[in-house]
Amino acid sequence: MTMAANFGRYFLFILRREKIMSSVWIVSLVFFSALLAAVYPGLFPSEAALQSMAVTMNTPAMVALMGPVYGLEELTPAIAMAQECLIWFALAVIIMNIFFISRHTRLDEERGRFEMLVSLPVGRLTNSVSAIASAFLINLIIAVLIALSCIVIPMDGSTAAGGLAYGLSVGMQGFVFAAVALLAAQLFSTGRSCVGVSFAVMGVSYVMRAQGDVAGSVLSVLSPMGWGLQVEAFYGNDFGPVIGLFIEGVIIAAIALIINLRRDIGMGVFPARKGRARASRFLLSPFGLAWRLSRGSFLAWAAGILMIGLTYGAVVGELERFVEGNDIMKRMVEGGNAAASLVDAFIAMLNNIMSILIAIPLVNTVHRLVAEEKRGRMEPVLATAAPRHRMFGSYIIIALMESVVFSVLGAIGLYLTSASTGLVTLEVLMKAALFYLPALFVMIALSALLAGWVPRFSAAIWAVFAYSFLMLYFGRILDAPEYMVKITPFGHIPQIPVQEISVMPPAILCILAIILIAAGFLGYQRRDSGR
Repeated sequence: MTMAANFGRYFLFILRREKIMSSVWIVSLVFFSALLAAVYPGLFPSEAALQSMAVTMNTPAMVALMGPVYGLEELTPAIAMAQECLIWFALAVIIMNIFFISRHTRLDEERGRFEMLVSLPVGRLTNSVSAIASAFLINLIIAVLIALSCIVIPMDGSTAAGGLAYGLSVGMQGFVFAAVALLAAQLFSTGRSCVGVSFAVMGVSYVMRAQGDVAGSVLSVLSPMGWGLQVEAFYGNDFGPVIGLFIEGVIIAAIALIINLRRDIGMGVFPARKGRARASRFLLSPFGLAWRLSRGSFLAWAAGILMIGLTYGAVVGELERFVEGNDIMKRMVEGGNAAASLVDAFIAMLNNIMSILIAIPLVNTVHRLVAEEKRGRMEPVLATAAPRHRMFGSYIIIALMESVVFSVLGAIGLYLTSASTGLVTLEVLMKAALFYLPALFVMIALSALLAGWVPRFSAAIWAVFAYSFLMLYFGRILDAPEYMVKITPFGHIPQIPVQEISVMPPAILCILAIILIAAGFLGYQRRDSGR
C-alpha cells in the first residue's frame, strides 16, 4: 500500500468521523452569516446612520473589541457588517479548529488509537498530515460558503471580491490556529495542555491585535487575527493577508510535522511535570483528585473572565457614543427595556452574555468526568475505596464553586474599569451577576444528567448552550419571539437593574437543578464505568 493511498484512506476516515460534528459547525456558521447579511441592510436606513455607526466604532474601546474602521468615505452596510462581525466569526472558526485538531491528534494518542495505526504499514506522519489537510478542507468549505452567502443575498456594497475576502479571511485564520493546535499537540503530552496552550495563543493574538489596532503599531500584523482584519472586506479587498495567513499556517504545520518525526509516540517534547514522590492527604481524596485535574482550567478561565469584565467595563463611559445612531447596538443593549437608562440596560445585557460564557468552563468541568472514563483512568480510581458518589459529586461541587467565583470576578472586572464614571456601583453589579447563578446551576445539572445516564451523548449540552447564546445575543437583533428566549435556562432570570427582582423564577431553577443533579447521580450509580 503506497503512502498516498494510506493518506487518502485516513483522510477519508477523519472526514467520516467528523460528518456530524463538523457539519453542525459548517451549517451553523453559514446560516448565521447569511442571516446577518440579510438583516444588516435594514439596520442602517440612511447614510447618516451608517456614518454615525462608523464614528461610534472608531472609538478606542470599540477598535480594541472589533478591529480598525475603514472605508469612511464610501461606507455601505456590507462594510459595516464586515467591521462588526468578521472578528466574531473568526473566533468561532478558530475554536472549532483547536478542538478538531486536538481530537484527531493528541486525544487519539492518549486513548491508544494512534498506536493501533502505527502498528499497521502506514507512515509516521499519516495521522498529522491527514488531520491538518482535513482542517484545511473544512476551513475552505466554510470560507467559500460564507463568501457565497454574502454574494447571493442582496446587500448594498456587497461584491464577489468582498465576499471572498471576508470568507477567506475567516477560513485562513482558522487554518493558522489548526496549525498552532497541531504544533501544541507535538509539544505537550496531554489533550488538556494542547487545547489550553492553543487557547492561550488565541488570547495573546487577540490582545496583540487589540493593542496594535488602537496604537496603529506592527502588533496587528504580527497577530494572525489582526492580519486577518487587514483584508478590508467589501472595500480594499486585499487578498495579501489571506495568502500570508495560508503561508503562515503551512510553515507552522511543517514545523509541527518535523517535530512529530522526532518525538516518541504518546509523549510531547515537554513531558508532563513529575509530581511529588508521595501524594498529599488532599490529593488522596476524590475531591482532591478532581481539583488537581481542574485547577489549570480554573485559573485560566478566572483570568479570562476577569479580563473580559475589565474590557467591557471600559465601554461604560463611552456608552452614549457607543449606541448613538447605531441601531443594531441600540437594539442589543436595550432589548425589551427601552425605557431603562442605557447604562442599566448595558449592564443587564453584559451579565446576560457573560453568564453564557461562564457556562463553558462549568460544562467542561462536568465533562472531565466523562473524559477520564473514556481514557480508562477512572476505573483504577473506582477500584479503590473511593465511593462512586463522592467521585461524581466532586466534579459537580467544583463546577458549582467555579460558577460563583467566575460570576464574582466578572462583576469585579466590570466595576474596576467603570467605577470612575460614577454610573455603576459594585453592589448592583454583584447582584446582577449572582442572580444568574440558578441558570448556571441548571446548565451544570443538565451536564450531570447526561454524564450520569448517557455519557455517549454528553456533548448534546452544547446544543442547549448554542441555542441560549444565539437567542440572548442575536435574538434582540432579529426580533425573536419572547417564548424562544424563555425556553432557555437564562430566559427566566430578572435582568437587574432594569427589571424588578423576582425570587420565584431563580428559586424554581434551583429546584430544577437539584432534581436533575440527583437524577444524574442515580444514573452514575447504576451504570458501569465507561458504559
